[in-house]
Amino acid sequence: MRKYLIYLLFYVLSTLSTFSQTNILFIESDDQSNQAIGAYGNTFMVTPNLDKLAEEGTSFTAAYNMGCWSPAVCIPSRTMLMYGKYLWKSQKINKQNAPKSFPEKLHNNGYHTYITGKWHAMGKSVKNIFDETGTIQPGQLKTYNSPAGHITDITANEAINFIKNYSSKKPFFAYVAFNAPHVPRQTTQNYYDLYPVDKVKLPPSVVDNTPLNTNVKYQYTNNPLSAKTMQKRVQQNNAMVTHMDTRIGDIINTLKEKGIYNNTIIVFTSDHGINFGENGVAGKVCLYEPSVTAPLIIKAPTVKQNNKITARVYLQDVVPTLFSLLKIKDKEATDFKSLMPLLINSKKTRESIYLAMFNDQRSIIHKNNKLILYPKTGTIEMYNLKKDPWETNNISAIKRNQKTIKDLLTRLKKWQIKTDDETDLSIFYNQYN
Repeated sequence: MRKYLIYLLFYVLSTLSTFSQTNILFIESDDQSNQAIGAYGNTFMVTPNLDKLAEEGTSFTAAYNMGCWSPAVCIPSRTMLMYGKYLWKSQKINKQNAPKSFPEKLHNNGYHTYITGKWHAMGKSVKNIFDETGTIQPGQLKTYNSPAGHITDITANEAINFIKNYSSKKPFFAYVAFNAPHVPRQTTQNYYDLYPVDKVKLPPSVVDNTPLNTNVKYQYTNNPLSAKTMQKRVQQNNAMVTHMDTRIGDIINTLKEKGIYNNTIIVFTSDHGINFGENGVAGKVCLYEPSVTAPLIIKAPTVKQNNKITARVYLQDVVPTLFSLLKIKDKEATDFKSLMPLLINSKKTRESIYLAMFNDQRSIIHKNNKLILYPKTGTIEMYNLKKDPWETNNISAIKRNQKTIKDLLTRLKKWQIKTDDETDLSIFYNQYN
């Protein structure tokens, strides 16, 4: 009897401890690069609410998506996020073999889980993962202007209503997945007016009237590249982001009005970025920085404010980081790493970053050196990201860099083994043996 009472007391205390945990608001956009947020250095952007969030939390300025097996890059990105498996392991996930997703793990630790917006991940269905669902949007919209209103507004309004009406004693996990700023880039004229096309400045890696990059298979523009076309796309993209930022502000204000803002962890991220002409690419199926990086902001009661971390991480590292912040022990193995060492004492969590697109692009980054390989053409590129952040100067042919290239290839081979990457890169390994 005594053992039973002790067990009961332990259960009650652990349950009360769980219920007192912090709420989580997890906001994710689609196709948003680091250039499309003011807090990341682009003063042309109008994103006051995201900028404020970065000011009140920590932003990671070099957060990477590992890559893709699909031209819809969001599918691999979100599948990795949900299940915590590296790229090629995530590719094998289906409804039958899907491991426990991170919303399910939160549910098992006392959370009520909710989703509204875009769903585009492999594995289990939304209703088998979340306790409650709002309107689930497809990965690719035909239009944002639905009979019920603009899709960005629908997603935001449903998130607001969920927070306003939430009355359970359990903490909540609200996954708010905007389709914006993904195509079709449709919003109202007042947002377009904020970004006059002739005022849009393109980075130095965009060169007008040049051939598209032939090493990148999926290109979404005519050849040769038109700077004016890219300016128009950036205008539309930025307008979509500002519309979304306005509604994110409304969601955050709802937390404040309800008195739970200070007891809510807020994460803002995107599944990946996108190239608007940089390096001759119009699209996102490439390994250049605008496409493989995306914003990652964490605001939490215990996270340092107005803090920028430049160490290279993976976007999906945010999940084990959340578990660390909440002191939840994840008994199941995850390939991604908690960012707490960086948040606490600036210790790096990764020595290198591995990137992959299909079987025709591979990259490795160590320190500031980035190597990009195209095994189908034998092309090799190397950039110093500190001196050349826009990747305009390929330094792979410089003799003094050959030793560095060899070292990078050694690291890449280790990553191939770690990630079950079977792509044949012997053409490069043999060349620098």
